[in-house]
Amino acid sequence: MLFTGSYRRALDDKLRLAIPKPLRDQLAADGPLYLTPGLDGCLAIYPPAAFAALADRLAVTSPATREVRDYSRLFFSQSATVSPDSQWRLRVPTELIHWAKLSGEAMIVGVRDHIEVWAADRWEAYVAQCDGQYEQLAEAALMGGAATQLLQQNNAPNGEESPHEAMPRAPR
Repeated sequence: MLFTGSYRRALDDKLRLAIPKPLRDQLAADGPLYLTPGLDGCLAIYPPAAFAALADRLAVTSPATREVRDYSRLFFSQSATVSPDSQWRLRVPTELIHWAKLSGEAMIVGVRDHIEVWAADRWEAYVAQCDGQYEQLAEAALMGGAATQLLQQNNAPNGEESPHEAMPRAPR
């Protein structure tokens, strides 16, 4: 399963988002989905296998590490099991609406093994912030490790906080 593409959708008055057909064609028609806080201020939608893989990845980390415990508590306590209705709309819990600052227009973005939901204005700001950095980001992502650290240092000129660091970190 490979999620790709970006789609603009309206959040309706019942706090539902319609999943675009190219993305829903990748999902089981009758299975649950996991709607979670994402990184950088978005929400993430995981199919069961991807959610289980993420949980397994966390299970092999040390629970003695405070960051692991804190992240696990925040992530799993704010995650919701959701099922699409007959029109493939997902009801987004109020806490997650606040987390992602969703209202009006949203961007639904395929990101390999999961789907992200962004407030449209936040997505546009994110894309603008990354403008002109595609090759540099690709090199860092494909090389990993030291290149990623170098990229992070280069993205915060003069010690300023990058837009990613300015995003909220924990749902309330």
